Amino acid sequence: MRCPGCGAAIQFDDPKKPGYIPREVFEKRLEEGKEILCQRCFRMKHYGKLEPVEFDWDFKNQLKSYLGGFDVVVWVIDIFDFEGTYREDIAEILKGKRVIYVINKIDLLPRAVTVKEIKEWVKKRIKTKNTDDIRIVSAEKNFGLTSLVKYLSRLTDKALVVGVTNVGKSSLLNKICTHENTISPFPGTTLGILKRKVKEANLYLYDTPGIMTSDRILDLLDPECQKRVLPREELSRKTFKPDNGRTIFMGGLCRFDIHFETEKNPIFLLFSSKEVTFHETRRERADELMRNRLGDLLIPPCSKTKFENFKWKRETFTLKEGEELAVAGLGWMSVRRGPFTVEVTVPDSVKLVVREALVNPKR
Repeated sequence: MRCPGCGAAIQFDDPKKPGYIPREVFEKRLEEGKEILCQRCFRMKHYGKLEPVEFDWDFKNQLKSYLGGFDVVVWVIDIFDFEGTYREDIAEILKGKRVIYVINKIDLLPRAVTVKEIKEWVKKRIKTKNTDDIRIVSAEKNFGLTSLVKYLSRLTDKALVVGVTNVGKSSLLNKICTHENTISPFPGTTLGILKRKVKEANLYLYDTPGIMTSDRILDLLDPECQKRVLPREELSRKTFKPDNGRTIFMGGLCRFDIHFETEKNPIFLLFSSKEVTFHETRRERADELMRNRLGDLLIPPCSKTKFENFKWKRETFTLKEGEELAVAGLGWMSVRRGPFTVEVTVPDSVKLVVREALVNPKR
């Protein structure tokens, strides 16, 4: 038997895979002669909730199968976690489509950073010539949403919406769409998507499941901790001017060991959620803190956690003024005075990226 919503074969074993339904629910609905939807499709139909899916090769093929019906794709990206939410593998799949890059959560950045600056920065990062296709928004503050709808309406009457988990895709769509949702199965696919009508516009947006990743600090946290540390207001930022050999923690899962040979101490800022601990200490004390204070003094994680629960890696970078070191799913270091060397310790899967500064170092 297959689910009529998404076409996946009904199965009772793995809630993370397509077609899952609890056996007792299946038997009850079968006995009552009611429609049998898999758990994912049931939640979509009755609650408008899309379950996230892992971004493996199977889902990449699923995404490709959706694209045939659309000329325009809306890709929602989190400006706070640009490195974790703008992904080269997704960009490769979307080649040949008109992609509208919706850069969300700009309310988290310092107010001195202008929309024009954000657009120019994103334009360089995604290597596009068309700045108009970069739409700067804040779903939380209703900024840029009217302009986004008008822009999309001029281009098409339907668009596919994609994005990884926690970028604010659902919040954005809830602001601009009605709450009447329908499941739209696509031939040959095993994942249904939600068809949503945009308010006061001849435009339908087809919402796909949030894509789960595995290279962000956020991915290593339980759902409650994710909810706690996801920033919902302007980012916390703190300036450091450390002596040689000092260690700075950004939470318990990211450690910076600082080295320099210049006369003047380096100066840098850390940007992250207000719930993330910034802590400076001596190098010799840092090892003890990592082994004994994860989830206690150093948050995230949000509860007492053993150092041995993670496989760790160390990477070394030389940073200069005007550069940032981004830690996917956590925040970034922004250099005001350099150069200096930083040895970064994070869980093995976490992506680290050196980039041109998003926040102007002269500010």
